[in-house]
Amino acid sequence: MTVPDAPPPPPARPPFSTGALVGGLFLSLIVGGIAAFIAGMIAIDSHTGIFGFLIGMSPGAFFVLIGAVIPRKTGFAQGLIIGGCIIALIGGACGAAMVGTSFH
Repeated sequence: MTVPDAPPPPPARPPFSTGALVGGLFLSLIVGGIAAFIAGMIAIDSHTGIFGFLIGMSPGAFFVLIGAVIPRKTGFAQGLIIGGCIIALIGGACGAAMVGTSFH
């Protein structure tokens, strides 16, 4: 009499999570958008477009750096990186455009 083979173990779940990706994306877009607005107000005082660009993109760069430090096995870090790139692009363009603006 032979012993039946044990069923194979179920395949391991992939460590990537779409919900974590969306969560990281929304977190970086919401918080980064508010921070980019504040950075744009700070960029008004700079007198050179490149400085305004660098000041405006700094919140997005912060989220990209945070996403690069977090282990990328979950989607959260990837969401932070994607959202940080979007915020850096928009914030940098708005920061450069706001140089020399006056509210007087």
